[in-house]
Amino acid sequence: MLHESVLVFGGYLVACGVAWVLHESAHYAVHSLYADSVSFGINRRGPYVDAVYEPTAPTLAIRVGSLAPTLFYTPLVALGIAGYLSTYPLPQLDPVGWSLVAVPLAILTIPTGADIRACLEAAQ
Repeated sequence: MLHESVLVFGGYLVACGVAWVLHESAHYAVHSLYADSVSFGINRRGPYVDAVYEPTAPTLAIRVGSLAPTLFYTPLVALGIAGYLSTYPLPQLDPVGWSLVAVPLAILTIPTGADIRACLEAAQ
């Protein structure tokens, strides 16, 4: 029983880590198209992408780069869920089970506060 719980929560932590890296990788991919320099790093808070734009850079590019994970992964997650539900019935999970599924998907698709701030401050 304990072994199974450790495996479930270990898998959950790995899924969250992978989702976070994919989230930041989407930022990196889009920012690298227009930014002067883009760096991908890891600090104590987790992975991050730092992009430096010149003042004449298109505002739309900065905004899209800031919201890239939401724009890229939300349709993929929605298609994946729709595909799963067209083949299998909705799983009967308890609230903890649903949180173990929902949190990595939220990390992947929902913009962080820094993402929203970068999008809103793109014109400045």
